[in-house]
Amino acid sequence: MSNPSALGNNSMYSDDEMIMISALQHYLFCPRQCALIHIEHIWAENYLTASGKVMHEYIDSGIKESRQQYYKESAVKLFSRRWGISGIADVIEFHPCKFENDENGIKRAVTLQKHSGWWIPSPVEYKRGKSKTHNADRIQLCAQAICLEEMLSVNILHGNLFYYSDRSREKVLFDYNLRQQTHEVILKTHELLQKKETPPPVLSNLCKACSLNEYCLSGRTERSYSVSCWLSKNIAELVK
Repeated sequence: MSNPSALGNNSMYSDDEMIMISALQHYLFCPRQCALIHIEHIWAENYLTASGKVMHEYIDSGIKESRQQYYKESAVKLFSRRWGISGIADVIEFHPCKFENDENGIKRAVTLQKHSGWWIPSPVEYKRGKSKTHNADRIQLCAQAICLEEMLSVNILHGNLFYYSDRSREKVLFDYNLRQQTHEVILKTHELLQKKETPPPVLSNLCKACSLNEYCLSGRTERSYSVSCWLSKNIAELVK
């Protein structure tokens, strides 16, 4: 298989065009939620986001830790000019290895200050829930790996998702299909945010878990119901 990091976009994004890696998950959950957060700058906490925030504040404290098996650093700033994404990784693990390149001549390892030898980087993302059948968490992790690859000029084979609910650790392979899905979501999210237009509300089973349900109005408008119609109706009720 060809080097996965050589696939996809060849353009370079400016500072103004960069989007947050978190926007990818918001887009996958609901494009309207993504627009409300990243275009209209609306945010609200519910019990899910609040507990997740507390967990990440502990993880993202910037602690560096060294063990015999590996070295890890938390709250690592990430970016990719090529894909126009940026964010903060919960943890980057660096595992020791003997060689810089693998048997195919692909660079897998880097050097570290104050640590001798070669080290293989691998992102780790912490989640409050359980492993999911859909790929939203895996795409977020893959986006982090894409940033690391560009920053370190290295190719990363896999990362890990750690789920607090059942204390499970899932190894995620950054194969061709996952990379393609990640690239597609990045481009679709860029397109949505560049248009600066919030999609209309669509009621679904996901709405109950959304912290923006109160602002979205998905349960109070029909799919074909325009914002202007909603405003006219509610203004009319206010002036009665």
